[in-house]
Amino acid sequence: MNGFDACEGDPCQGDGMPACRDAVQRCYTGLCQCGQPERHALEAAVTVYRFHHPDSSLAQAEAIVSHWVAGPVRH
Repeated sequence: MNGFDACEGDPCQGDGMPACRDAVQRCYTGLCQCGQPERHALEAAVTVYRFHHPDSSLAQAEAIVSHWVAGPVRH
């Protein structure tokens, strides 16, 4: 399992898409659509992720959430 699939096999899954991933993406998208700065939206989305995964480190949570909301970094 890589860090980006943190919810695979996790009890937070629902209807084929992990409930936490859906919540994270809704949080981020909703705040961005309301005109909040992207950084604030990302911080809030990380907080949502860590609510679902309290054992996750901040660095791991930030990496996963960034990947979920922005997609993989392309060079």
